Order: sequence, then C-alpha cells, then structure tokens
Amino acid sequence: MTTTTAPAPILYRTLTGNLTRDPLLRFSGKGAAWATAGLAVNRHTRQEDGTWSEEPPEFYELVCFGDLAEHVAECLAKGDRVIAAGKLETDHWTGRDGTERTTYKLVCDDIGPSLRPGTVEVNRTTRWETGQGAARDQSARDQIATTMAATTPGELFGEEEPF
Repeated sequence: MTTTTAPAPILYRTLTGNLTRDPLLRFSGKGAAWATAGLAVNRHTRQEDGTWSEEPPEFYELVCFGDLAEHVAECLAKGDRVIAAGKLETDHWTGRDGTERTTYKLVCDDIGPSLRPGTVEVNRTTRWETGQGAARDQSARDQIATTMAATTPGELFGEEEPF
C-alpha cells in the first residue's frame, strides 16, 4: 500500500495597508530585480453595541520580483496606502535575545496604490511581446522569457535566497 501526502496548500491573501518604509530595489548576481517593503495593516472590529474599536496592527514584509519590483520602487513610497495580493509565507527564527519570532512575508503577484485616499495616473509600459521597446532582438526576448518563467527565488537568484 502506498501512502501519498498532499502538498501544503498555498495561502493567497489580499492585504490593504500602508507602506512602513520606502521600497528597496536590488538586483541579483544574475541581474534579476527584486524589491522589499514593509506593510502595516490596521484592523478594526465592530463591537456588539455597534461601535468600532482598533486592534493592534499586523505587519508584513512585501517581496516583489522582476518588472513589478522595478515599478514598485519607482512609484511607491513610505506612507502610501496600497493593495497587495500574493502568496503568504511565514518565517520562524530566533532573535539575538533568544526569543522565538515569526515574520509574515507576502510574495506579491500584484500591488498597486489604493484609490480610497486619492487618484493616480497610470503610465503603461510597452510589453516586449509587441515587438516594441528595448527587447526587440530574439536573444533579449529569450532572456526575458527565461526570467519570467522562473517561479522561485532559487531559480531567479541561484541556490541562495536573497532575503
């Protein structure tokens, strides 16, 4: 009899909150872009009497890759209200003081400014598939397709994860 174990489900979340620091854009040794930023999500709960109370904020580390990382670094700043969607991961680690800690990380599929506090202007970039822009020759398109096909940090950056 063979027993198989189902893989752990991937937890996707959509979070709305404020950036706690400016996005930091970096590039791997292979030239792949990645950006990180902090996100604070304020929670409110409605009491039985109809009033609202504030709960302590939740904090997340946002991680973006590729073009998304470059756009985030160019367009967003500390304090901006954003909506971010992606895969939620948890990292457990021991602090210098010996305390067990947990960090929540959202590997973003998409992120953008919230329109609740104001308006934005969208400047669309030219996609390489149209044959326009900087990646016109086949080798550049192949390199972009290879980078876009990478699905894990290990594939983008090599064996070591950048964060």
